[in-house]
Amino acid sequence: MTQITLHPSPFLHFGEEGSPFSQFNLKKMDNYKEIENQTTGKKEFLFNAKLLKVGENVLKNSNEKAFRIVTLGFNLPSGEEVERTAICYESNYKYGVDIDKFYLTNLSFDANGNPNLRMSHLSNADRVSKDDFAGLFQLDQQLIEDDLVI
Repeated sequence: MTQITLHPSPFLHFGEEGSPFSQFNLKKMDNYKEIENQTTGKKEFLFNAKLLKVGENVLKNSNEKAFRIVTLGFNLPSGEEVERTAICYESNYKYGVDIDKFYLTNLSFDANGNPNLRMSHLSNADRVSKDDFAGLFQLDQQLIEDDLVI
């Protein structure tokens, strides 16, 4: 697993020339999918974020669940490209995660309205798209009956 160290400048942003983040080529990610947490009934949001760094220390929460701090790059709903920390539970990183790959990330809010980010091991980066198969015909029914074909 490759690790990188970033030294951000307060004056440059991801997309700007000379930015320490320009090497990451973050794709525009305006897709925040709203979901309802089945346990709490509260709104949460799913989106893709690029994994930039994985912390070395394994930490445990109050439930004794092991996790690591990760650094992610993503677009805020405003379109601003940012770098933020999140947690990645052992139940996710045990599958292996790769630097510079996009992972499904969950945004939730605590009782005080503070945002929390959780990165999963699920990646949407290589998902098939309809453009991959743009040249194929998609018909509701066959044009020629099978019994007529010799």
